Amino acid sequence: MPLQASYFKKTFHFSFDARTSRGTMKERHSWFVRIWDKSNPECFGMGECAPLLGLSVDNDPENLIQKVVDKINQEQLHLIVSHDLSAVHRFIQINFDFLDGYSSIIFCLETALLDLSNGGNRTIFKNEFIKGQPIPINGLIWMGGLDFMLQQVEIKIQDGFRCIKLKVGGLDFEKECDILQYIRRKY
Repeated sequence: MPLQASYFKKTFHFSFDARTSRGTMKERHSWFVRIWDKSNPECFGMGECAPLLGLSVDNDPENLIQKVVDKINQEQLHLIVSHDLSAVHRFIQINFDFLDGYSSIIFCLETALLDLSNGGNRTIFKNEFIKGQPIPINGLIWMGGLDFMLQQVEIKIQDGFRCIKLKVGGLDFEKECDILQYIRRKY
């Protein structure tokens, strides 16, 4: 199947200032790549590239994403439909060797190609999760002041999270240790 591709950028705005070790984020940019068979443009795979700007190697992915889309559209690449991640990864390595080390863009391509291979219905893998079986995850606590972080912990625990992940590095080290001790004692 000869492939075609396009992409678009979307900006998501946080409902709070999300603190990281490198500063505060008020928004996050994502690039979405669509890939389809030229003979069936209604069926497309979609992948998302969402690096944390300033924290990721893929700091400014748009130029590379444009290069990927141009290569797909100009070279009439063919994908043998495969539900196997290693086959999709080999396809990417052969055709897009210039992406080595750019994990967000590689992930974007992998998910778009796997989605296309699975019929273009936003299914990357057919597994129990797709059938409705939940996957336990951790509750993410963003950096902030002591009260803000403790409030988030309380909410995550009330929501049923059994594992809490704290973003640290924005406060004094001793304060962060105190937060961890408090959480351990209380819960």
